[in-house]
Amino acid sequence: MSEAQRAEWDERHRGKPAGDAEPFLVAMLARIPRGVALDVAAGRGRNSLVLARAGMRVVAIDFSVEAMRLLAATVHDARLGIWPVVANLDNFHLKDDSLNAIVNINFLDRALFPKFERALRPGGILIADTFLIDQAAIGHPRDPRFLLAYGELRKLAGGLDIEEYREGRVTYPSGDHAYRASMLARRKSI
Repeated sequence: MSEAQRAEWDERHRGKPAGDAEPFLVAMLARIPRGVALDVAAGRGRNSLVLARAGMRVVAIDFSVEAMRLLAATVHDARLGIWPVVANLDNFHLKDDSLNAIVNINFLDRALFPKFERALRPGGILIADTFLIDQAAIGHPRDPRFLLAYGELRKLAGGLDIEEYREGRVTYPSGDHAYRASMLARRKSI
């Protein structure tokens, strides 16, 4: 990403609260092993916060300096086990067998999924939840690079055991809706 893109993302985050965690993550929270979790493209930390409050240590990574600054202030005040990291996911190294959980919400980089699989410890969980191609007709995002085809998320999971999978229209408590694919997948134990 360019510096102009970083500035755009920083402006999107400036002065805004973290917001509510993604409902699919909240519904799957009890099934996630405790330990170290990675929150991919964490933004202001809405999902990192729910993970940390559930007893996990969380590495929250995002390209936006402003988002990570806001999360760091929240973490400091609440004394939560979250480590905000400003990094570009294109060149961020994920150590093999190092994570109990990876949460990837509203972000789609297909090339990361094999890295996610290797980074999970045996028995570790990948939660992935993002937009389907149908979303383009009703709102953001519209760029096909960031939209999944039906069944694509399942294919991206590769060698993981898929324990929960949903596709279709989701209605939020606010009444808003979106077209999403959601998955909980587990790395096989050795």
